[in-house]
Amino acid sequence: MRVQLKYATLPVPLGAIAAHYWFNVLDPACGRCERWEVWQRQNAGGLAFGHLHCNLKRPDEGVGGGPAVLVQEWDGEVASRLVSVLKESAQTYPFRDRYLPWPGPNSNTFAAWVLRRAGIEAALLSWKALGKGYA
Repeated sequence: MRVQLKYATLPVPLGAIAAHYWFNVLDPACGRCERWEVWQRQNAGGLAFGHLHCNLKRPDEGVGGGPAVLVQEWDGEVASRLVSVLKESAQTYPFRDRYLPWPGPNSNTFAAWVLRRAGIEAALLSWKALGKGYA
């Protein structure tokens, strides 16, 4: 398994100050990819758990302000930890039924939460990851 952390900027004018982060889980054995993220609307598509979605969008699809950018990719033990956190997040993410663009919880709150739960430094998220420090 491989896990990717990606982001894309938001549409103008918000894209100058804000980005949307998500995770892709790739299984090279079967060629399958799952995209995990929090979205501003509940049950917007894909497999939804409130605001938390799996496969709402294609793995490399932006969110209206620019193309997807790869931040980091993991495999091995670190990827396994991330996959475990992501798979459990449908039940354990504390903000799946709440969303606020500012100050959070939002997509970046989720990304920071997953990274912390997997024992990874959340500093991978840029200053444009508004909401990363929520809770």
